[in-house]
This record gives sequence, C-alpha cells and structure tokens, in this order.
Amino acid sequence: MKRKLIPPFLMLSAGAVCSIIMYLNDYQTNRMLMILLGVMIVFYIAGSLFTMMLNIFDRQNQPEEIEAEVEEEITDEISSEMQEGQVESEG
Repeated sequence: MKRKLIPPFLMLSAGAVCSIIMYLNDYQTNRMLMILLGVMIVFYIAGSLFTMMLNIFDRQNQPEEIEAEVEEEITDEISSEMQEGQVESEG
C-alpha cells in the first residue's frame, strides 16, 4: 500500500526537527544522540500505530462492498448450478 512510508517519514521528520532544536540549544553530543534515538523510536511507533488505524478504518469501510460482491458471486454460482442441473435432467 501507499501507507508503507508513513512511519519512516514521520520518524525522520521528527528526528530532523529534534536535531535542529537541540543543536540550537547547545546540547552535548552524547545527550543529543540519546534523546534523538528515543524520539525517533517513539515517532516510528506512533507512525506504525497511525498506519494500523488507517488500515483498520479501510477494512471497516470495505465490508459492505465486499459483502455485495460475495453475494453476487454466490447468486451467480447458484444460478449456474441450477441451469446446469436443468440441462442434465432434460438430456
């Protein structure tokens, strides 16, 4: 799906903003890297949860369409079986 890139994009965007802010505030390198790692992990998880929620919403919206298609397929199969059965009984 197109949503595969949401978590990495969110993580990298948050990491860039965090890095710039910490650089401007003169953080020490070791502390800055530890904070950056934490921020990137948290935002990757948040992006993954966001993607999962969007997929769940899509699945909830699609069952009506899928059910209609399944019902049409079932009626087509039943009607074709009935027609085949009728042809066999006549012949």
